[in-house]
Amino acid sequence: MDSAHLILKTIDPVLIFPYRFFDNPMTGWFFGTFCLAVWSVVIGELTMMVAGRINRKAVSENLEETIYYHEQSMKAKQAGDETAWHGINKLANEAYGKSFFLLMAMGMAALWPAFFAAAWLDSRFGELRFVLPGWAGGLDLSFLAPFILFYIFLRIGLGHVKKSWVSTQKLSENFDG
Repeated sequence: MDSAHLILKTIDPVLIFPYRFFDNPMTGWFFGTFCLAVWSVVIGELTMMVAGRINRKAVSENLEETIYYHEQSMKAKQAGDETAWHGINKLANEAYGKSFFLLMAMGMAALWPAFFAAAWLDSRFGELRFVLPGWAGGLDLSFLAPFILFYIFLRIGLGHVKKSWVSTQKLSENFDG
């Protein structure tokens, strides 16, 4: 048994718990899957926060380097020095690439719990299928479709909450200071 299956087997009692809240199996399944999506989003967000905290200095230095080289390349362009502009612009692009991929890697840290959740769902409900009614196309969906929809809606909702929280903090700082 590989380590992923061992982890999934170990946390199975915790993950299955919300599925057993309701007597109706469909209600329990949707409630449990919603809870699983919530846990995936929360754990992913916490992982991303930890990665951000660990990499804060590197991200800050990369972004400062990107801004510095961009400003220098613009000065060279305004001065009409094409050779300097090309050289500095190349350095700016390299610095931007480092910043971009570092930030992307940190963003990906938020996704790993969703893959673990999908693996657990497969081990528990891999044979489960949802057939949509004829008026909805009669499509045959796998057990992952509801989880993915819950996960996406929760991520979008969290994005809106975070944006409004940041706006509220900025507004509060403006009134305080």
